[in-house]
Amino acid sequence: MGKQKEFYDKPLFSIINYITWLLLGGLYFILLNIPLIFFYTLTSYNASLFSIALLFICLIPFGPALGALYSTMAEIVREKDISFTSYFFNSYKTQFKSNFKLWFVELLLLTIFFVDFQYFYLNMSSSGLHIIFLILGIFVLILGLYAFPINCRFHMKLRDIVALSFYYSIKKFYITLLKIIVTLIALFLVAKIHALLVLFIPSILCFILTIYDKPILLELEKKSSVGTLSASN
Repeated sequence: MGKQKEFYDKPLFSIINYITWLLLGGLYFILLNIPLIFFYTLTSYNASLFSIALLFICLIPFGPALGALYSTMAEIVREKDISFTSYFFNSYKTQFKSNFKLWFVELLLLTIFFVDFQYFYLNMSSSGLHIIFLILGIFVLILGLYAFPINCRFHMKLRDIVALSFYYSIKKFYITLLKIIVTLIALFLVAKIHALLVLFIPSILCFILTIYDKPILLELEKKSSVGTLSASN
């Protein structure tokens, strides 16, 4: 028994575990986003088939899948060990409603800002109004980088999540910059590397972002311990 425990404690076994978890996370995330993969494949072959309405529909599953991935990566960061598949799909199921609500609001705002950006850019580019909607869209995306980790860890109202996301995006501005840089690098890699390696990108990105979020979540957990907030797990 002691030899078995010693084997599981070895760095090589831990590395294999992390590689497996990152691969599974990316695989499950992509499988839950098949509508988006379908949309991407369809429009890649025929750009004229692009539709904002269809893209909106295909992006709806993205939020709950992202929430489950965030929850699972956060558990790995906290506990260093996990029954990955069980935890991932349990998180997906139990947090589906809250992640869906958060993502639907974010997606709706992004869609509105994109449509407005497109309209003013194509029809009134000299006015510079399109830049306002571009900035608003970026701002919503930045808030999302904080909102999902907070939502996956704590039970609270949507407006409180948004308020905390705004607060920490300013207070921890250096973390905000790091999150933006890492996310842009991930998007660049998705466009450049082999399709098989893309499976690792969502998990690696969420894992890194979760590490950045650790001091923020610890701060919120302290508030939770005195009854200010309610932790979800």
